[in-house]
Amino acid sequence: GAKVERPSAASTAAGVAASMCEAAEAPPPSKCERWCAYTKAMCLKHFLVIGLLLAIIIGASAPVLGATIASWKMCGALGCVGGMQTICVVVIFFITGLTLKTDEVKKALRAWPEASYGILAILFITPLLALLPRELSFLPREFQIGFILFCSMPTTINSGVALVTAGNGNVALALLLTVATNLLGVFTVPFFLSLLLNVSDIKIDPGPLLVKLLLMILLPLAVGKLIRDLSKRVQAFLKRHKQLVSNISALFLCLIPWMKLSESNTALRSLSWEAILGLLACGLVLHLIYLALNYSVMHWLLGASLSLKKAVVVMASQKTLPMAMTVLAFFPAALGEPGLIAIPCIVTHLTQIFMDAFLVAKWAASTEAAPPRALLRDRGRWRCLGQREPMPETQGEQAGRKEPGLSAV
Repeated sequence: GAKVERPSAASTAAGVAASMCEAAEAPPPSKCERWCAYTKAMCLKHFLVIGLLLAIIIGASAPVLGATIASWKMCGALGCVGGMQTICVVVIFFITGLTLKTDEVKKALRAWPEASYGILAILFITPLLALLPRELSFLPREFQIGFILFCSMPTTINSGVALVTAGNGNVALALLLTVATNLLGVFTVPFFLSLLLNVSDIKIDPGPLLVKLLLMILLPLAVGKLIRDLSKRVQAFLKRHKQLVSNISALFLCLIPWMKLSESNTALRSLSWEAILGLLACGLVLHLIYLALNYSVMHWLLGASLSLKKAVVVMASQKTLPMAMTVLAFFPAALGEPGLIAIPCIVTHLTQIFMDAFLVAKWAASTEAAPPRALLRDRGRWRCLGQREPMPETQGEQAGRKEPGLSAV
């Protein structure tokens, strides 16, 4: 065979030296370049938060474009609905289906007491606390309805799992709570929301709302999930462009409140400082109550291990914004200005992101030798908990974590 010539040691050393010289000759990045790179990274990481803040500012200060786009209607099987809002909702939940990972959900079934409480808390317990703001007379009626709407929602789809991952919580359980509550929520939200609004002497028909949610949320989500599971190329693309796909979903999500606020600009400008401060305080207090309630149940009643506790406390204390904006699009006009109803949803969503990001940053380094003693045993008997065999760690928990950006939902 032909003789293969190998490079000599001298030529190899010369090549290495030349590379080092080229690296030495390259000037270091300037202070301005470093600042621009840092700013770009932060904007991409917190795209949703920045987008929602801009939606509020632009919708309040320059409403003409947003109101014009929102006035476009599409008439069909769902009746006459906002055309751009419909497109936004379909794209959001189609992308949600594309990015929804369910591979590790089965691993969480061993923690069925914690999972059962998480589902119960997300869909049925935490929504009841939305009735508290209706007792505050200084809040506008639309703000009270907005709190009821947002608190009736299931948990977040991506941001909650990202926070649990960053806090070294049990990712499998977080995924289980995400998938279960968002699928069940399509069926429970219309009826439970109707019940809560009825307490406030407001009536909506849950039947048509259920049909609209099935077509606008469940159908595009199922299509996106099916495409993900059937195509390896799609999975590879999503893995390479995870941040881009997430930010596209966040962009469409930000367009919905922007249009709603633009439509309700006159009512928005008429708000008093008392109402605005009351709104901020209510959003903060509600989320603190959620965190305290879920932590107390997980720690004192169920005696869950720390990783399970992190997953349930975070997921059961968060609510998803996209579904809230979707339901709002189908609210009758008699309920009030849609832009004002959207504001409590946006403010409370931002509150939960910032508060929970701070919480998991403190929680990430926490360790626990053994689960605490509690009132209930995992098999349902009323006696103190002994130490329970921990759930196996998921691949994400074993690999070590880098704090992720917060996703759209």
